[in-house]
Amino acid sequence: MARRAVMLLLASLLLAGCSSGGSNDEGQATSVFFGDSLTDDGSDGMRYTTMPGEIWAQLVDPDGLNYAVGGARIDGITGQIDDFLAEYDEISPDQLVTVFAGTNDVLSGAETAAVTAAEVDQIGRLLDAGAQKILVFTLFDLAATPAFGGTDTDAHLGIHDRTLSYNQSLLQGLAERFGDDDRIGVFDTFGAVNGMVTDPASYGFTHGAGEDACAVPGAAWCDTESLVAPDADQTYIFAGGVHLTTRTNELLAAAVKARIEELWG
Repeated sequence: MARRAVMLLLASLLLAGCSSGGSNDEGQATSVFFGDSLTDDGSDGMRYTTMPGEIWAQLVDPDGLNYAVGGARIDGITGQIDDFLAEYDEISPDQLVTVFAGTNDVLSGAETAAVTAAEVDQIGRLLDAGAQKILVFTLFDLAATPAFGGTDTDAHLGIHDRTLSYNQSLLQGLAERFGDDDRIGVFDTFGAVNGMVTDPASYGFTHGAGEDACAVPGAAWCDTESLVAPDADQTYIFAGGVHLTTRTNELLAAAVKARIEELWG
């Protein structure tokens, strides 16, 4: 049922580090990931989820090169790309590149247009380096996360509007800069996670917006000893403020794989 719901969502599609992936050889790595804590697969020895669960990127490609680092903003993504290109010089035509960034910029109140313009510039750098398959992620609605309570407070409404503004500005920037360039695809993270929030039960969840799988207030991640319930990694959507549970990462990975197949076969 949950898998079917993810696939239905896909039909409506229109958060400076070093590599921690399982492969160190450009010719062997089929994917390269850039981003923040939502993509970081353990640069600090832990993952921002309900451990020992894995991040979506690990599930999409366990042997991918992962440069994502928790806390990264757009300037950090620039540094990640610098590090990759310093090591490998170029991107192989058959490599998938993903960019999932902007969450920390939105949370910090950074100026939207400037940040999204910087992200678009980095997409251009990746194309110049030879990338033929770049998947750019929108942001999911941060207002639905435990960090903002999932309720209609001023903070909740403000971050909701900022998330929408970021996504709109990013998509507009991509369209203006690259047009319908088929080397660039967009993954609708907002739509994918919003579907879970709107109808949790269809995805196997019993807890939704504003509810945190982690028992420790303010924690950015948790493990089996610090969950609110033994099965919280599977029954909650969110964990650690603005992060995702094991189950949500699994669903996200399935949706990302389907989108990649749709775009590039």
